[in-house]
Amino acid sequence: MLKQTVSSGVLIGVMLVGFIFFPGLMVEAADRVHTVSSNETVDSVARAYHISAEQLMATNGLPDNKLYAGQKLTIIRTAYTPAAYQWSERGKRIANYAKTFLGFKKVAGEETPVKGFDSSGLIHWVLSAQKVPIDRLTVDGFYKQGMDTSTPKAGDLIFFLEKESLKVVTAGIYLGKNQFVQSGYGAETVQVRSSTENYFAKYKLAYKTYTPKGEHIVQSGETLKGISDNYGVSVNTINKRNALPAGELIKGQYLQIYSNPLFPFYVNREGAYDKAEKVIKYAYTLRGFTYAFGENDPRIGMDCSGFIYWVMKEQGLSVKRGSAEEYFSLLPKIDNPKTGDLVFFRDTGARLGVTHVGIYLGAGRFLHTTENAGVHISNLSSGYFAGKFESFGQAENLIY
Repeated sequence: MLKQTVSSGVLIGVMLVGFIFFPGLMVEAADRVHTVSSNETVDSVARAYHISAEQLMATNGLPDNKLYAGQKLTIIRTAYTPAAYQWSERGKRIANYAKTFLGFKKVAGEETPVKGFDSSGLIHWVLSAQKVPIDRLTVDGFYKQGMDTSTPKAGDLIFFLEKESLKVVTAGIYLGKNQFVQSGYGAETVQVRSSTENYFAKYKLAYKTYTPKGEHIVQSGETLKGISDNYGVSVNTINKRNALPAGELIKGQYLQIYSNPLFPFYVNREGAYDKAEKVIKYAYTLRGFTYAFGENDPRIGMDCSGFIYWVMKEQGLSVKRGSAEEYFSLLPKIDNPKTGDLVFFRDTGARLGVTHVGIYLGAGRFLHTTENAGVHISNLSSGYFAGKFESFGQAENLIY
């Protein structure tokens, strides 16, 4: 009896000492998931758990300091060691960020934490916040635009299709081990679901990736030789796959390392001019670079016509630096564009007339830059661009 009492006393003493001298220890043991309250900040939550704000953000894939009441933040007290920033790492952040919205309301047509999410709205919010350039599409649109994968990983998208018609019914953000985050199909809130549930048994499963393996994001101070050594792929091969002008690198570029192109819309298609494929390959490396009105240098930012001017100029083509409207006035209008031709849009934003231009890739896709997403790929069938479409222009006539 005395032995038991002493043991109990020692245990209580250890707990009290831990609470007084190591307060974070008690919080960690009792609450590994923190639910955000109104007016809390990243800094205040991090201080409460005696971890850095950077670690809290990295653990939960937070793209910025913005928190939303009701978000559920995972608290990990071990030191955060940043891994090489590859697509697999971004996929984990996508999955982790999606989980912070568990319990948020399902609201048809909505796409923000403030108003709620439908299934496609949740996908759009999470991927956009993680700087994956992507349009606001329906689940069917995300299915058509994504890349097929037979080996899904965290951060990929999972789709449920009717077995006969293959119509896309719903979708979610894959977490791994059959689990995914999804807004409201059969429920009224964002939840973690399992594809093995009876509820989903009648559907065909498909997985798509927006975070494909095989790209390298250029970091400060990196060289082509270092990247080549890291992947075991020759400098010459990396140069060719990305059409790098003089082997020059810019921090933040996405380099295609392996043989399959990331978005193969231009494959086996006739180019609009001799160097069209090289222009597209190089333009791909600048996805995610920021928009800056009137500028034409990725290190500063580019507007839509400045982006086209830069990528063509860097491939050794003599082109005029003009606006979208000026390019429109220079080019013959065509009905059957080739890969590398230009596509024009009218009355975008608050401006009137021909105000936007992109590079046509094929299969209804085009590459362009916009204020919110920067350089990214969009689909002509999306509601916004279908309504703003003006015409295609023959890009060859831009070269002098």
